Amino acid sequence: MVSWKILPFLLSLGLVLIPQITVAQTVEELEQKATSAEEVKNYQEAANIWRSLIERDSKNSYAYIKLADILSSQGKIAETIAAYRQGLQLTPDAAIYLKLGNFLVEKGRTAEAIAAFRQAVKLDAKSDTASIILAMNLIAMGNPEEAVVAYRQAIKIEPDDDNYNNLADTLFKIGKREEAIAAYREALIINPKSYQAYSSLGDILEYSEAVAIYRQASKNDPKNEVYYERLAELSLKRGFVNEAIAAYRQLIKIEPEASRYVELGDVLMTQEKHQEAIALYRQAVAAKPTDYYYSKLNEALAQHGNLDEALANCQKVVKIGEGSYDTCSNISLPLYKQKGFPAVMEFYQPLANLIPRRQMAELYIKLGRDISYGESGDGSKQEAAAVFREVLQIDPENTDAQDALKNLIAS
Repeated sequence: MVSWKILPFLLSLGLVLIPQITVAQTVEELEQKATSAEEVKNYQEAANIWRSLIERDSKNSYAYIKLADILSSQGKIAETIAAYRQGLQLTPDAAIYLKLGNFLVEKGRTAEAIAAFRQAVKLDAKSDTASIILAMNLIAMGNPEEAVVAYRQAIKIEPDDDNYNNLADTLFKIGKREEAIAAYREALIINPKSYQAYSSLGDILEYSEAVAIYRQASKNDPKNEVYYERLAELSLKRGFVNEAIAAYRQLIKIEPEASRYVELGDVLMTQEKHQEAIALYRQAVAAKPTDYYYSKLNEALAQHGNLDEALANCQKVVKIGEGSYDTCSNISLPLYKQKGFPAVMEFYQPLANLIPRRQMAELYIKLGRDISYGESGDGSKQEAAAVFREVLQIDPENTDAQDALKNLIAS
C-alpha cells in the first residue's frame, strides 16, 4: 500500500515536468482542453494540464481525480492511487472511493479495494451500489459471512428482489438454508416473477414444496411461461417425467413456438412415444422450417423407420440452402444400413450441385466414422474405407478424410 506520507512526493514528480501554461487561460478553458486531449487519447497532454491546475490550486480535488483517471489509462499504478487518495483527502466521496476500489481490484489488490469499498458504504447511505460491490468482492476473497452483512445493508437501502436473491444465494452458500429460503420468499413477495428466486427455491426445497409454489404462482399469473418452464425443468431433474410433460403441454398452450414443440418432443422420445414426438416435431417444422428443426424430426423418423419422409426432408433443406445439413446427416447411416453405400451415393448425386463440396465431404466423413465406430469386422472397415475414398474423390485435399483412411488401414 502506498504510504500517505509519500503521496505529495509521487505527485510532485509529475508537477516539475509540467510545461508552462499561460496564466491568461481560465480554469474552465484548461479543463476543456484537458478533456479534448483525453478524447483523442493524448493522455500525456491531459495529465500535464490537470497537474497545472493542481499547481494553481492544491485543494482542487476534482483535478486530482481527473489526473488519477488519466494516470490509470497510462498504467501508472502508484501515481494513480496517490492521486485518488489525495483527492479523497480533500473531498471524501463515495463515488471516488468506488473508483479507487475498482482500480485496485483490477490490479489484484483486493484487500485494499475492500477497505475503499467500506469507506464508500459509510459515506453513501442513499445508494446500495457500494454495499453490493463490497459484498461481491468479499465473496471473491472467500469471506461470504461478511458479504451477508453487506447485502443486508444493501437491502436496508434498496429492498428489491435482486438484493434479496443475492443475500439468499450467499446465505445458502454458508449453510444457512432456512434463512436463504426466507430471503428467496421475500424476493418473490417483491417480484412475483423473479425467475432466480423460483429456480433457487426449486433446487433447495423438497419437490412437493417447490411445485406448490410454482402452481400457486401460475394461478396468480396463468399466462406467464416462467413458472411452467421451471416446473418442467425441475420435474425432469427430479425424475417426475409425467409432471414435466404436463408442464410442457401447458407451455405450448401459452407459447406455441417451434422450440416448445421440440422440448416436449424430446421428452416423449425418452419415453419411446415416437409417434406423438414426431407429430410435435412436424409442428415445429411447420412453425419454423429450419435445418435444426428438420434435423430433430429426421432423427425421430429414422429411429421409427420412416426413411422415405426423412429423405424428403433432407431434399427440402438442401433446396432451401439452410443450415449445416444436420437433417441429411441424420439419415445417411439409416439409409446405408437399409440399402448400402451405393444407395447413399445415388441419393446424394442429384443434390451434388446444391450441396457445397466441403459440406458434402463432411456428410460422407460422418457416415464413414459412424460405420467404422458402430459396426465390427473387416466388412465394415472396407465399407468405411470406401466412404473415405469417395470423400477424396469429392475433395482430394481433405485432411480429415486422409487421416481417417490412414488410421482405418493401420487398424
